[in-house]
Amino acid sequence: MVQMKLLVLFCAIFLFGWFGSSRKKPSGKSTQETITFEDTIHFVSQIQPILVKNCSPCHFNGGKMYDKMPFDKDTTIINHQAAILRRIKGEENTLLRSFIQQQLKH
Repeated sequence: MVQMKLLVLFCAIFLFGWFGSSRKKPSGKSTQETITFEDTIHFVSQIQPILVKNCSPCHFNGGKMYDKMPFDKDTTIINHQAAILRRIKGEENTLLRSFIQQQLKH
């Protein structure tokens, strides 16, 4: 009976060690660093609020630059990406870059 318990215990330890070691370990990267092309970035919900915050009122409906460069259209962001990325910094810049790459890939 004792031998049977030891055998079961040994098998449990062996199996746990075998399958437990094959688990993926966390990469330690932050959420922002792990943006991939599989993660779709949505213009209206993620990019447009950044532009409203940084570029209003000039580049939105009624603004003095709206007719030339309307920032409520994703194509404008792609066409004027260099100037936009120079003006918007930090995490917002990273998200904008990822969005632009995503659009250019499609």
